[in-house]
Amino acid sequence: MAVSDMQHPVAYPFLLLCGLLMIPAAVIFVVRSDLRKPMGVMAGLSIPFAFTEFLFYPSYWEPKFLFDLANRIGFGIEDFLFVIGLGAFTSTVYPAVFFKKRVPLSVSTPSLRSVAGKKRLTKLIVPIGVAFLLTAIMAALSIPMIWGCVPIMILIALSIVVIRRDLRSAAAWGGVLSAIAYFLICQALGVLVPNVFELNWHAEKFFGVYILGVPLEEITYAFAAGTVASVVYPFAFNEAFCPFRTKEA
Repeated sequence: MAVSDMQHPVAYPFLLLCGLLMIPAAVIFVVRSDLRKPMGVMAGLSIPFAFTEFLFYPSYWEPKFLFDLANRIGFGIEDFLFVIGLGAFTSTVYPAVFFKKRVPLSVSTPSLRSVAGKKRLTKLIVPIGVAFLLTAIMAALSIPMIWGCVPIMILIALSIVVIRRDLRSAAAWGGVLSAIAYFLICQALGVLVPNVFELNWHAEKFFGVYILGVPLEEITYAFAAGTVASVVYPFAFNEAFCPFRTKEA
């Protein structure tokens, strides 16, 4: 269903959603200078996923894009803002909330020494490559991508956690915290743009379940994104998390 400017007071709800998502990322950036590097790296790694908008639009949702780019080229400026904000926030919310610091990984076992010895770039690129490969497979099987992207992200996170069991808490809590924060952002969006989800989302074609007005797919997506984003950086850079009062991991 097409959305006209007369249906709600804000003409570009996706752009507004991007702005709201940038707020928690900006807060972490300001108060935790030690997390700026992973925030920047993960934000950058998220950029290629902006080009996947055509897998979601207009089947899953249909917000108005700046310059009508989604209809013209399959993705828009908002997609880049969204994935950058999401990548920056979800990758750092766990250490920010639980007051964890980044420390070099203590490789006390042969398996960890083997993992730590692999090239950093390889450990960053491989998860992205796997994600795009699985995305292509699910698209070929005509699986709705809003359903397909969640197990893809969870699978990548689990594969990392199997190797780095010390990252289990980061994966679990990263997912939970991201889902909660994104849910609150969606609540704020709903206040600023009444009926925004009914007007712009096609949730009734999918689960059709709303949690206080927010489509269930949005919450599960945020959970999966937080789960994988919380572990990719420490895995690639051979880092661990520990409380600030602790001197070593």
